[in-house]
Amino acid sequence: MATGKKHAGAGMPMHYECSLHGLLTKSNEPMFRTRLEAICGDTESAHSEMHHEISCVPCVETPIGPLRREDHVLRLRMALDPNDPTGAGRSKNTVCLLGHPEPRSGRGATVRPAIYAQVFSGNAPQFLSLLGYKFHSELVRKGYWFLYRNTFKIVVSQIYRLEEQNDIQSAQPVDPAGNWLVHIAADALTQEQVPRLCEQLEELKRMFADYVELVVVDHAFLENKVPYS
Repeated sequence: MATGKKHAGAGMPMHYECSLHGLLTKSNEPMFRTRLEAICGDTESAHSEMHHEISCVPCVETPIGPLRREDHVLRLRMALDPNDPTGAGRSKNTVCLLGHPEPRSGRGATVRPAIYAQVFSGNAPQFLSLLGYKFHSELVRKGYWFLYRNTFKIVVSQIYRLEEQNDIQSAQPVDPAGNWLVHIAADALTQEQVPRLCEQLEELKRMFADYVELVVVDHAFLENKVPYS
């Protein structure tokens, strides 16, 4: 059986993700990366990453009603070696719970509660099965990230779908044009820290305006709703 440790306290989440998203064109990606290297350090400050992310839903469907809103999708994020994605070594498995974002808050960023629990031993998919969850969908995310001011993680990545379940070698790009997704996020441990982080995200939005349009995604697209069929 797998065992894990939490990155947030038990009970109600005391951790909030403040973020912006953007679509970066293939032609602008080299210039954007050069800009990140300039403000975050140098070429050595870029970190390559690759994840296999599996979304899981409850095995038992909650009857239609207000209690259904308490059901959540859990995401199992498995780190892969970008140079050997099919290799046996995986550095870290993490169970992610991203809560419902604030609806129409008027803030300049998306704000949503988040809990991360690292599974540091055992079989992570089996662990989720024992929690009463089952497979729903999966994707692979590959790219790189920079850390700005030791606070903001700037992730530039591309998304791949798997033609065959759990077969990394069958991954195909979702966007054949080769565009990239930009996700800039910072973590607030309390609600009191959220306004300042949102202000700083707006500053980054203006700073990167020549390369990518960073936006607050409509909360309806980010709600953690279980896709019962």
